[in-house]
Amino acid sequence: MREQPARTGKASLMMDDPISAVPGNTSSETLPAAGDHDAIVVGGGATGGLAATLLTEAGLRVLLLDAGPPPSLLRAPIRQLTGKLVRRLSTPQSMRLMPGAFIPIAQRGLRRLARGRQWVQSQCYAWERSPDLFVDDVDCPYVTAPGKPFNWVRVRALGGRVGVPGHGRQYYRLGPDDFDPPDGLSAAWPLLPGELDPWYDLVERRLGLSGGHDGLPWLPDSKIAHESTLTPAEAALRDRIVHHWPDVNVISGRYAPPLQSLAAAAGTGRLHCRRGAIVSKIHVDSRGDVCGVSWIDHRTGARESSSSPLVFLCASALESTRLLLLSRTPGHPEGLGGNSGVLGRYLMDHVSVSAGGVSRISADNSATEDGRCLFLPRFDARTSGRPPHGRGFGVQLFQFPVAGGRSFFVAGSFAEMLPRRENRVTLDPSRRDAWGIPVLAIDCAYGDEELDRSRDQTAALRELARIAQVDLNSIDETPCPPGSAFHECGTARMGRDPAESVLDANNECWDARGLYVTDGACFPSQGYQNPTLTMLALTARACQHALTKAGRDLSVTSTAPD
Repeated sequence: MREQPARTGKASLMMDDPISAVPGNTSSETLPAAGDHDAIVVGGGATGGLAATLLTEAGLRVLLLDAGPPPSLLRAPIRQLTGKLVRRLSTPQSMRLMPGAFIPIAQRGLRRLARGRQWVQSQCYAWERSPDLFVDDVDCPYVTAPGKPFNWVRVRALGGRVGVPGHGRQYYRLGPDDFDPPDGLSAAWPLLPGELDPWYDLVERRLGLSGGHDGLPWLPDSKIAHESTLTPAEAALRDRIVHHWPDVNVISGRYAPPLQSLAAAAGTGRLHCRRGAIVSKIHVDSRGDVCGVSWIDHRTGARESSSSPLVFLCASALESTRLLLLSRTPGHPEGLGGNSGVLGRYLMDHVSVSAGGVSRISADNSATEDGRCLFLPRFDARTSGRPPHGRGFGVQLFQFPVAGGRSFFVAGSFAEMLPRRENRVTLDPSRRDAWGIPVLAIDCAYGDEELDRSRDQTAALRELARIAQVDLNSIDETPCPPGSAFHECGTARMGRDPAESVLDANNECWDARGLYVTDGACFPSQGYQNPTLTMLALTARACQHALTKAGRDLSVTSTAPD
C-alpha cells in the first residue's frame, strides 16, 4: 500500500472550551452537564448539524462531538498565515482584478504553498478559498493500494464541507431510476417510490433553495424559495448551447448557502458542543443497543467517554465507516456491521472531469455568488434528448468576470460510478494517525464503464468550451483519481437484509440498535447528482424514526413534512 505519511512522535493537541463558539449559542448555565445527554451526534457537518437541530427542537438534550479544533495561530503559525494569504488571493473579488490567463498560474502557485502539510487536501478545487479548514495530511494519513490513487479530501471544522467557501453548494434530488437502477448493476435502495419526497420537502424549505421549476423527467423538481432569473450572460450561453443541441436542457443550478443548523440547535438551549473531540469507538451493550462513544481530547490527549442510548454517526462517509470498523466487539470482530461482509465495501465517488479557460464573452458580476451556475442534467443524452441505458453524467458551468471585460469559464462534469464490491476500505494494520488511531487503507479504482464515459465527458467539455468561445487553459484528458469529486459514498450501505447491508431501511445499524448512520456511507448507489440533499433528507427521516421510538415526534416543532 502507498503511504500518506504520519508525523512521528506525540502530536500537539488543542481543544476549545466545551461550549462551542457557534453563533447564537447559549450560555453554559443552560447546557447539560457532560454525560447527561439524550443523544450524541458525531460530526458537525451538514448531516450532523441537521440531526442536532431536529433532535434538540424535539426536546432532546444533544452532545455534538466534532473533531475539528478551533483555529490556533500558536499551534500552527505557518499554516494559519499561509491559509489567510491563500484565502485572500483566491476570492472572486481578487480574481476580477487578474488577467484571465494569470488565474491558473496563480492557482498552481498557491497550491505549492501546501506541499509540506496538505499535498492531498490542496487537490480539492475549493481548498484555496479556506485551506485552514482542511485536515493536515501529516497528522491524518491514509494508505492506498499500489497503482490506485485516491484523493481523500477531509474537512474537520464545524459546518463540514458545505461550510467551505467556493464549495458547489448544489442540491438536487435523486429520481426513481436512481433509487432503483433499471440496469440491475447495483442494489435498489430500501425505499418505496416517493418515500423520501416529504423529507426532501422539509430540507428544501429549511435551505431556501434558489433555482427553478424545470419539469424534467429525470431530475425531480424541488421546493424553490427563490426563483432564479438568468443573467444576460447566462441566458446567452444557454442559447448558444441549445442552438447546438436542441434537445439539451440547460437550467439554473439549485443552490443555497449552508444551513445555520448548529446556531439553531444552540438556540434551543439543549446543545452541548465539544470541538476537538476525536471519536475512536462506538459502544454497544450486551443487548445489542448502542450505549455511548469514546473520544480523544484534541488539546490534552485525554481519552474520554460519553453515554447515550441514541447516537447519530455523521462524520462523513469514510470517517463513519472507519469508526464502525474500529468498534469491534467479541460478537462483531470485524466491527459493527462487519458480520454482513459488506462493511467497507462498495465505495463510490463521482467520476470527475473538468475544464477551465478564458472566454471572450464577458460575465455578470452577480455570477460570483457561491453556488450559482448553469446545470446540464444528463448531458450524456445531448444528441438524443433521452438518457441512454446505463449511468450518466451532468455538467455544471460557472463563469466569473476577470480583468479586460472577459470571463473565466469553469466546467465540471460528474458521472456516476458503479458500486463494486472490490472497491473498499479497511483498517491498515501498521499505520496510525497523530492520535494513535489506526488509519484507513483505501483500495479503489474506476472500471471500464467509468473510463469509457469519462472520454465522452472530456469530449463534451471541449465542445462546450468551443461554443462558449473559451480558450482552454486546462482540461482533464483522463478522470481525476477517485475521491477528487468530494462526493465519496458507500461502504456502510442501507438495505432490507442484514446479510447484505450494514443499515436497515431507516439508517439504523443492524448490529447496534439506536445507532444511525446518515451521511454518504449509507448510499447503495449514487446517481450523478450532488449527494448532499439526499443525505439531509435521509437524516431528517432517521431523526423522525428515532424520535418515534422515543415517544416523540418532529411535528412538535412544526418541522415535520406535510
